[in-house]
Amino acid sequence: MTKAEELLAEDATTRNRAQKSTARALRARVHLYRKEWAEAETYASQVIGNTKYALVKPYKTFFTSPFLSQESVFELSFSTNNRNSYWNLWYPSSLGGQYTLKPSATIVEKLNNPAIGGSRKALLAGTGNNVYGVLYNTSATSTDPSYVIRIAELYLIRAEARAQQNKLTEALADLNTVRSRADVAAATTSTKEALLLAIEEENNVEFAFEAHRWFDLVRTGRTGAVLGLTNSQYWVFPFPYQDVLSDPDLEQNPGY
Repeated sequence: MTKAEELLAEDATTRNRAQKSTARALRARVHLYRKEWAEAETYASQVIGNTKYALVKPYKTFFTSPFLSQESVFELSFSTNNRNSYWNLWYPSSLGGQYTLKPSATIVEKLNNPAIGGSRKALLAGTGNNVYGVLYNTSATSTDPSYVIRIAELYLIRAEARAQQNKLTEALADLNTVRSRADVAAATTSTKEALLLAIEEENNVEFAFEAHRWFDLVRTGRTGAVLGLTNSQYWVFPFPYQDVLSDPDLEQNPGY
């Protein structure tokens, strides 16, 4: 990504082709995962400071008026000849879906709670036992983009990185920027531990259908406390057996 940032073009109006901010945003995420807090803050700040990107309001705007939204830092685009079929995973069979990614009762409760989900309840549709997510299926032609990284994540990356560096006031401001966009009251926590938990919870709700939760819990070592999966060997997949056989320098993950 260091080389990519050097070689990629300066940011233009496009959001579905890699450019310098794409590399910077993904690098911020990598530094966060590696617990390199200062670097994560620096690269997140570079993207946040670019006026091309901004949180859009109301919350649902980023996926109901989706193509090339200011919210999007990098997205995968689709067309009528190459449709986005991800919606199929969380729509019930009565609407032509597989319903393999049914939202848990916990996340449904949080999204519907004005004090937690705020306007993010727009991610849900249906009632009773048939509640489902509506991300990636707002167009009749299934041409919604799939977001690789959007500006809300950069704010929460920077919030966490700042909290880890004991820059609590600045971290709280970043967290509340995301909460404000979702019409949720500002958080007022004052300790590092409580602030990190608040950021973790905000990631859970903000990216309810964007596959962040598992990786956030693994990288922070919180999988056991939150999901009850205390054997950390099961927090990662095994390397494919054929890869292990073909590469004598590749060591299998513990427990497999």
